[in-house]
Amino acid sequence: MPETFNFSGHETFHCRTFWLKKGYDHVKHGRTFTDPDAVVYLGVGKNMVTSIRFWLRAFDMADESTQLTELGKRLLDDDGWDPYLEDIGSLWLLHYHLVASGHASSARIIFNELRDRNPEFDAKTYSEFVLTEKGSFKDKTVETDFKVFVRNYYAKAEGEIDDLGGLLGDLELVNVAKVEDEDDTQRKARKIYFIERRKRPTLPPRILLYAILDSIPDSLSISLTVLMEQVGRTFALDKEGMFELLSELPTLYKNNITVSREAGVIELQFKKRPDRWTILADHYGN
Repeated sequence: MPETFNFSGHETFHCRTFWLKKGYDHVKHGRTFTDPDAVVYLGVGKNMVTSIRFWLRAFDMADESTQLTELGKRLLDDDGWDPYLEDIGSLWLLHYHLVASGHASSARIIFNELRDRNPEFDAKTYSEFVLTEKGSFKDKTVETDFKVFVRNYYAKAEGEIDDLGGLLGDLELVNVAKVEDEDDTQRKARKIYFIERRKRPTLPPRILLYAILDSIPDSLSISLTVLMEQVGRTFALDKEGMFELLSELPTLYKNNITVSREAGVIELQFKKRPDRWTILADHYGN
C-alpha cells in the first residue's frame, strides 16, 4: 500500500498544551467533533475543533475513527498516568508517536528523512523536498504545514502566554538560527532550522525502551546500528547518548536486560521481551 501524506487537517493550528486532554474528555463523554455544541464544550473556535481532532489522531491518542486508543486511555484519563502532561517523559512519548504514526506527515519526513539530507532546512527546503520526493501538492499548503511543525516544537519565551508555546517545545529538539542572504540590493535575514544528534538528558530510559519495543518487534537482541536507525533518529540521539541511556536499563531490569559489547559490536539483549505497557507503568510509578 503506498504511503499517504497529510499536509493539512490541522487547520494551520499547532497543538496547544491542553488540547489533547480536552479532546480526550470530549470523546470519552460520548461527544463527536461535529456536534453543534462542540465549539461551546471545547471552548475553542470551529476550526480549532477540527484541529483538536487532527492532533488526537496524530499523537496516537485516537484512531482513524476517532475512537480512543489504549495509550490515550492509559495516559489521559482522569486517573491515568499523566492527564495534564506534567512529566517530561510524556512529551517524549508524544513526540515518538507523532513521528511514528505519520498522520502529521511533516514530523515523520523531517525527523526520518529531511534532516539527514539537509542538516539545515527551512520552509522552502522542506517544500522542495516534499514536492520532489513525495508527489504533487500545493506549495502553499506544504509551506504552511512546515510552519505548524515548527510551532509544535517552539519553546515559548519567558513571560509568554502558555497557550502560544509549542506542546513539545521543552524537548529542545528543533533549533533555529538566523542567517543573512545577500542579493544585489540588500541583505535579508532568514531563519533556518536544524536538529542535532546529541545526548538527550531529559529523555527517560524507560520511554526510550518503550519506543524500542514498540518499533522493533520480536527481537531478543538488537544491535546499536539498528537502534540508531529505527529509534535514534526519532529522538535525535547520537551514539554516545543512546549508549548512555541503554546502559541504565540493566540496572532497572537486571534480571532481564543486558547491554553487551563484544568485538566492538554493542547489542541490547533481552532474556524475555518486556511488556511495553509494564515499562510505561514503571516509568510513571517511579
